Amino acid sequence: MRFNTLAALLVTVFYCLFPLNSFAQMGQNLTISPHARSQGNAVTANPQGVVESIHFNPAGLTKLDGRQLEASLTNVAMRLSAKFHAPEDYELLGLDEDDDPVANTKSLTTTIALYAPVLGYQAPKLPMATLPSTGISIQPPGSKLTFASGIYAPFAFGYKRAGDDPGKYQGEELALTRLTYFSPSIAYKYSDELSFGASFGMSYQSLYLQQDMRTPNILVAMADMLQDAFGCEEGGGGDDPLAPLLTLCGGRVGPFRDAGELTVEMEERLSPTFNVGVLWEPTDWFAWGATYQSSSDMSLSGKYELDYSSDFTGFWQVFNSSIFGSITGAIFNLPRGVDMDRGNLSMDLTYPMHFQTGVKLKLTPHHTFTFDIGYTDYDEWEAFVIELDKPLDITGAGQILSPNNVGSRSLKIGLDYKSVWSWGIGFEHQITSRLKTRIGYEPRRSSVPDDRRNILAPLGDVHFFSTGLGYTWDKDTELSFDLSFLQSKEYIPADTSDGLNIDSVTNLVYNPYAGMDVETKLTLVLAGMTFRTKF
Repeated sequence: MRFNTLAALLVTVFYCLFPLNSFAQMGQNLTISPHARSQGNAVTANPQGVVESIHFNPAGLTKLDGRQLEASLTNVAMRLSAKFHAPEDYELLGLDEDDDPVANTKSLTTTIALYAPVLGYQAPKLPMATLPSTGISIQPPGSKLTFASGIYAPFAFGYKRAGDDPGKYQGEELALTRLTYFSPSIAYKYSDELSFGASFGMSYQSLYLQQDMRTPNILVAMADMLQDAFGCEEGGGGDDPLAPLLTLCGGRVGPFRDAGELTVEMEERLSPTFNVGVLWEPTDWFAWGATYQSSSDMSLSGKYELDYSSDFTGFWQVFNSSIFGSITGAIFNLPRGVDMDRGNLSMDLTYPMHFQTGVKLKLTPHHTFTFDIGYTDYDEWEAFVIELDKPLDITGAGQILSPNNVGSRSLKIGLDYKSVWSWGIGFEHQITSRLKTRIGYEPRRSSVPDDRRNILAPLGDVHFFSTGLGYTWDKDTELSFDLSFLQSKEYIPADTSDGLNIDSVTNLVYNPYAGMDVETKLTLVLAGMTFRTKF
């Protein structure tokens, strides 16, 4: 009975890592530049500025004459909520919604968290977070070559929930960052109509996660019932009528009780990628662009800490002191009841390939329309393998029940992510010789299968709306502004998502909200400004 519980807890420890990669999809392109956001990121055929060209289409660097310097700020505000509803038939061996403190509650946070190199995890209690970027380009007089480099974040996102928030069992604190700190780029103007470009990105990748754990499983509910029958007391202690043959009263365990707290911190300091692009402008009213952004094989490494609850630890210490416990513990390598597991871990992860192409149409002398389509190769995420530097105290039971996925120092997590196509549109209106207004829209289909949805990375299909302004300060200086809005909503019926709310005796995956209907809603508001000038 307890073996399934242990295997579930083992998978709990690292199963929560796989949804984080869907943040890459949501955050893709959102923090590159205000101009790109204001055009629905449909700028492959019309890149403007240094960082935007490096990322979206390096061939566009040929349009930046002389020496140019660019600086951007992107301010981000967030609202992340989840609702947990217990259906009418919600019940675990006599325990119902009245016994579960999470049932019919709401999770809400507006606190943004980030993980920065050197500084580490940061969660300031501010209404928004600010992400800077900068770039420089040089085109020697009369040359067909343009050189550039930039510092920017392809994506950065995270949040912090309160300690008593019901969402803490799938992410109390989370931060995921990819920072490109060096991006040497070169573009070649083959003719007045055709340009080519390439950029080479050197990036830093990090991941930070802290969450509480619980296992609302029927088998755990049975253990709770046995402890009631044995007269076990809260916090440990009781009669233990079958002692010394069998002792169960070292600490209370149950489906709605905390089992421990997990903290994971991982990073990769050098993750190289490259972008290649082409830009074709045969007429004043039409342009076509395309970009290939390479994949990158990363090896994230770091440390983990699993702090077991005093009840969980006490239960195993007392259970192992009994005759039955000592025999079964030796045979099945059951936990000894340590207070904490800590050590080092590593995980190979591929940053997926992305292809994007689009067109620019100048409908009138004052109106420009852009349209892009893109493809991201999430199919290559078949499984993640996490390597530990030493066995966990709860490893043994997992090896017995799931030998293909759980090793003494490894855990294999199968994924079924799907590659997705996305598109975006932008429209620009030239009001005066100096002022332009812009609007954009980009819908994004989720790469996460329906049976893998969760509240750690609550990302269903996304709708991204944007508006912005462009202003020519003088002949050498350009300003761009944007105000953008992103929203994702999901309704996840009970018993439909593995890793969230599956209610099954045989399921070994962590499901902290088993048997509940879950609703999630994520809203982001972004406001940014770019200053670009010649020097």
